[in-house]
Amino acid sequence: MNKSLLKAVFINAKAAGAKYIGVKIETEGSSEPEIIINPQGNFDAKFAYCMDAYDDELVLISAKGKKNIRITGAAHGKSFEDIQSQLAEATAKGWKRQIADAIDRVVDKALKETPPENEEEHLQCEGMREAVKGMFLNESRTAAEARFISENIGKYEEIFETCMSGDDLAFKKGLVELQRLQNEAILREDCNE
Repeated sequence: MNKSLLKAVFINAKAAGAKYIGVKIETEGSSEPEIIINPQGNFDAKFAYCMDAYDDELVLISAKGKKNIRITGAAHGKSFEDIQSQLAEATAKGWKRQIADAIDRVVDKALKETPPENEEEHLQCEGMREAVKGMFLNESRTAAEARFISENIGKYEEIFETCMSGDDLAFKKGLVELQRLQNEAILREDCNE
């Protein structure tokens, strides 16, 4: 996100008669982004502050040389929940890159350790890469599920290695166990709110 996109969000919020506008701020070294939501009457003041305090890439000017503080998302809506949902969804998309990278690491490692003897074997490996990506990347995830993936990407990588080894039963068992761990983590998170 840059200053022009942020400006467009503010203009659209006013044009749509939105009740609230929110920005997502990420601070270097912090695992959780901060979401700051302002009511309609404060749109102009918030806009002026963002234009003055942040550079074109939306990095806080006064923080330069210290911790990197950046606006990474903005949204408007009729309720706090609208905005939180939109900004959480934007955060959640990062899990796809992590999964895709983990699959690529496993397949590239397998190709390096056991090079295919012919083009057909190579195509089978590449087919497996795309099939596993399709299996994992075509689902949508909640923000809580995305956090679980980020925190447990090593476990996903182990499952992908099991898949590449051809042990279907161990792969299925691993998936069931990972789903159980994810459900428990999300339940704990819900209980702590």
